[in-house]
Order: sequence, then C-alpha cells, then structure tokens
Amino acid sequence: MRILFVNQYFPPDATNTAYLLGELCEDLAKSHEVWVLAGRPSYNPEASTYQPRGVHIRRAWSTSFGRAGMGGRLVNYGSYLASALLSALRVPRPDVVVALTDPPVIGAIGLIAARRHRAPFVQVYMDIYPDVGIALGRVDHPLLVRLWRRLNEAIRSRTERVVAIGRDMVEKLEDEGVEPAKIVLIPNWAETIPIDTERARRARVAMGWEGRFVVLHAGNVGLAQNLGVLIEAAGRLQDRPDVLITFLGDGAARSRLEDQVRARGLPNVAFLPHVPKEEAQHLIAAADVHVVSLAPGLRGCVVPSKIYGIMAAGKPFVAAVERGSEPARLLEEHRCGIRVDPGDVEELARAIRTLRDHPDRRMGRRGRAAFERTYHREAATSAYRAMLEEVVLDGRARFPAKFHQSRVRKP
Repeated sequence: MRILFVNQYFPPDATNTAYLLGELCEDLAKSHEVWVLAGRPSYNPEASTYQPRGVHIRRAWSTSFGRAGMGGRLVNYGSYLASALLSALRVPRPDVVVALTDPPVIGAIGLIAARRHRAPFVQVYMDIYPDVGIALGRVDHPLLVRLWRRLNEAIRSRTERVVAIGRDMVEKLEDEGVEPAKIVLIPNWAETIPIDTERARRARVAMGWEGRFVVLHAGNVGLAQNLGVLIEAAGRLQDRPDVLITFLGDGAARSRLEDQVRARGLPNVAFLPHVPKEEAQHLIAAADVHVVSLAPGLRGCVVPSKIYGIMAAGKPFVAAVERGSEPARLLEEHRCGIRVDPGDVEELARAIRTLRDHPDRRMGRRGRAAFERTYHREAATSAYRAMLEEVVLDGRARFPAKFHQSRVRKP
C-alpha cells in the first residue's frame, strides 16, 4: 500500500506536529510505502536532528517569512499551497491520501490529489479552523468565516474517514455535521522513555534548578496557549522565591511575553531556547510541575499533545482549560493534576502554590500509568495503520477498477 501524507511541516521542522507526523510515517513505512509532501524546512530546523527512516519526502517550495506576523504566515501558507498542489498531482499514484491541518486548508490540496489519483481521502484534524482563529480574534470577517465553513463541509463530505485527536473534538465535528460513522478517535502520543531520576537530577544541576520549584511550560509559545496568564501568575508568586516559571520553546507570542517580563522586572521567569527533542524530554522530566494552557473558546478545536509527554515523564500538571476539554477529562479520569479555568490568574497561582506546598507524587505516577496503557506511540501508530488499511480495502471492494495492486512490504 502506498500512502501519501500532505502537511507543510515535517522533520527537521521542530514542531510537535512535525515530530508526530515523522514518527507516524516512520512506523507505517515498516510495512507500507510512505510518501510525504511537505514544505521547505522553516520552523527551527537547526534545533532538530530527527530524520524519519524509510520515508520518501518531496518538498514543495514556499517562502519562509517569520511566524510572528500574520502577513508573513499567510504568504508562507499561500506559496506552499500553490506549490504543493502542483507537486501533489505529480507524485507516484497513492492508494490513499492523508492530509493534516498545517496550514489549515491543506485538506483541499489533499482532496484534489486524491481525486486526481482516484484514491480515498482521509482528513486528520490537529486543530479546527476557522474556529481557532475566531476564538483568538484573528478571524472575524463574516464572509471569510462563511466561505471557510463551506470549504470544510465540502472536504468532510468527500472524506472516507475524519480523524479527531480528542473526545471534545469528536463532539465538535459531530455538532458541525460530520457523520459519526466517519469519525475515528486516535489521540496523539509521546515516546515511552524510562523514568531516570538520576538523569533528571543531573539536568537540574546543569540548569541551575537545585533548590528551585520549577514550573515548566514546554512546547509552542503561541497565541492559542494564552500564556500571558502564566506571566500574571508569576507576578503573584514572587513571595515564593524558590518558584521558577520557565518557558521552553518558541512561537509567535514569545517575544511579547519576554517584553512583559522585562517591563515588570519579574525575577522568577526564565525563557529557554528551543532544544532537540531528546534534550527537551530530559528537561520535562527534571521539572517539578507543568502547565498546559489554552485560550477560552478552544474546547474541541485544539488538543495540546504536550500532555502526553508530561504523563510519560510521570509529572503532575496544572491545566488552565475549559471543562469538558480533553486535558480536563484526562485530569478528572486519572487524577494527575489540577484544572483551573482558562484566564483565571488567581486560581492558576493558587494551584501552583498547592502543588508546591503539598506535593503528591501519586499524581505523576497515575499519569504515567495511564500513558503506558493508552497514549504511547505504538498504540497510536498501530491504530492509524489499521484504519488506513481498512480504508484502502473498502475502496477496492466498492471501486475495484479504480485501485491498483497493493504495495505491501514483506518483512
């Protein structure tokens, strides 16, 4: 079976979606032929050394303006989409086409490619637009919103499967009219790494974290993460000099947050540069508590996959998210942290104080146990493999003349 993935970011791009897609393709390539149509590396590629094995990669041209401004992002997206469309029509004929959501309308390119090659199409939602843009106040033109929703409806009506990464996302897609029978829930994942307390201790020494209670936000420092609330919480925690709020990663909101910290003269906030994934995993394991934050209105639209890395590290986390969201459900089911309402500075600061003054290591252990049962890499990529094989077999049964012989690699 030949699988074609379409998504702008792919390793060495150092985004979590790029890492996840790379790992998925690498695992699928053990039994199938996998192609990826991606853009030129443009997201901190120097910070990553990961190169998925056994995957055929075709790079579509795109501009590489900075991501801080919306104008630069739109030009990057537009140039990639135009180039990707031409490239998608020329790749070897796939048995199935899979599009993610980076950029948000890439599903249209995937659908056109699937129609051109007479192959079934699968849409994987890492986030749902225009709803994310609306919640963040970045998309507010009524005509644009209406046209975008109609494009979503057209794409979804022609898919064989729609993959959601959270239960709240499943509910949102159903509310938006997607046939429940089409929707497949496959959560994101993290690598299974052994918990090494000695290595975590060495990382703390190297970072100067000895004697500190480290509260870490690791991952994209973007607008959706609503991280101004964490800066405000840091201001309320200055009476606890051992508490250190630390940001690990990069994103569109980072420079603004750094400006806020400088303007307020906060001594208890630190920013770390983006580091390779393996190093980031050690820092995640070395922190005391993690923070997961989303802006109000994003329930069902975004599921921060950093939660699985936190659970894998056996660490508790505070989730500043809405009730009913996937992170909130994980906390409720596995009792591995504390939920507070998004944007509630006082509650966020109080939750950090609680975990500082009354540490409960059972939270981290419960999160780790849940991760080992459900949210590890093999569970997710095996689910994708089974789903895609089923889609291709169903397509051949219904339209046998439209599909060519499967290309399954022999072990």
